[in-house]
Amino acid sequence: MIPSGRLWLILCLLALPTMAAGFITGLGPLIVLLDVLLLLIAGLDFLLARRAPLKIWRELPVRLQVGVASPVTLHLINTATRAIRLDVRDDSPQDFASKPAVLSLTVLASSRAKLHYTTTPGKRGKFEFGAIHLRVRGPFGFVWHERMVPASVAVSVFPDMRGASRLLLSDAALDFVNLGLRQLRRDGRGSEFARLRDYSQGDSVRDVDWKATARRGRPVTRVMESERSQTVLIGVDAGRSMAARVDGLTKLDHAVNAALFLAFVAVRNGDRVGLVVFADGIKTYLAPSAGRLQYRKIVDALYTAKPHLTYVDYLALFKELNVRLLKRSLLCVFTDFIDEDQAQTMVDPMRRLAKRHVPLCLSVKDAALAQLLETTPPDAEVAYQHAVASELLLEREAMKRKVGRDGVTVVDVDANQLSLAAVNQYLEIKARGTL
Repeated sequence: MIPSGRLWLILCLLALPTMAAGFITGLGPLIVLLDVLLLLIAGLDFLLARRAPLKIWRELPVRLQVGVASPVTLHLINTATRAIRLDVRDDSPQDFASKPAVLSLTVLASSRAKLHYTTTPGKRGKFEFGAIHLRVRGPFGFVWHERMVPASVAVSVFPDMRGASRLLLSDAALDFVNLGLRQLRRDGRGSEFARLRDYSQGDSVRDVDWKATARRGRPVTRVMESERSQTVLIGVDAGRSMAARVDGLTKLDHAVNAALFLAFVAVRNGDRVGLVVFADGIKTYLAPSAGRLQYRKIVDALYTAKPHLTYVDYLALFKELNVRLLKRSLLCVFTDFIDEDQAQTMVDPMRRLAKRHVPLCLSVKDAALAQLLETTPPDAEVAYQHAVASELLLEREAMKRKVGRDGVTVVDVDANQLSLAAVNQYLEIKARGTL
């Protein structure tokens, strides 16, 4: 039983004549009678609140994705013959940000009601929603009765796959430029002939088929398509530096989201896609394969990936890949360059891999460091932070230049651009015929 503000106010008002009871004869018994009456009414109020017939259950979205606000609905049924005032709090997982935390409403007599709130998972993996907590106010408004409705349910939080979902629901007429993609169709500067079509403004003169042009009497362009069934291996760094947070998510979360988007496009493009998650060793390895089943396997492998607070052994990784990747492949590695000593071990193995494969390194910029340098330091401590941030960024740029030599492509972009940057680099490599 929880006293309401109304009950506390009445008790405070009764305290005033209680102090005067010593001076006024006969006032004391009256005050005691009022107090007992008030407690009896409060007790009755509590019993009525406790017996209020309420049913409540939770409706969750079909899929929860990390960093994506999802709607949750609470359904209420009041079978009583009076309206009931109550507060509701759902026991969402600790790593979820739910707004608002407490929902208040009045359910009319013999009626239903719905409550809505949003929850944003902060991590991937398996979690559990707990009980639903109700605080029901008595009809007199003197007390609240707290009750707990068991509603435990296990949920899975997947990576953010909104980009892939938009493409999955699209058709060939979708304007991919509006998504930020340079090109998704296989038409382009590939090596395999696809078809002939009428010349349109912007086509290269080299693509004009002069024999067909002479036969038809109008300019005709050869449309080439990129080769299919090529091999793409996506590597995801799960080391300690990927545990840093950018825009509310870890760098690993951003890498996982981008890796899934890239895998979706590559699978849809007819390529064989594989996955390797690594830190101080290989944590997960999926051999390259084609088809939607392979994409499903990649999703299942990535949604539970977590950063390991260990160093990254690039040398062991690339030695293993040299043995496993016999066919020329596009190796897309999502990693970080903030740790100079660690990233230094990546330089020589990458160069050796570039002789047989097409390596692509992708990382998330440290926007917080850049934003810090844009401010004027107000004191010596912040000035020291500026100096450290500046040194880290200089080391990062130097490391990117070292890695990005001898055929290794390095892409360093903001977190919200990582997915599109990865796909655009993949499409560009396919269009050039480098792979």
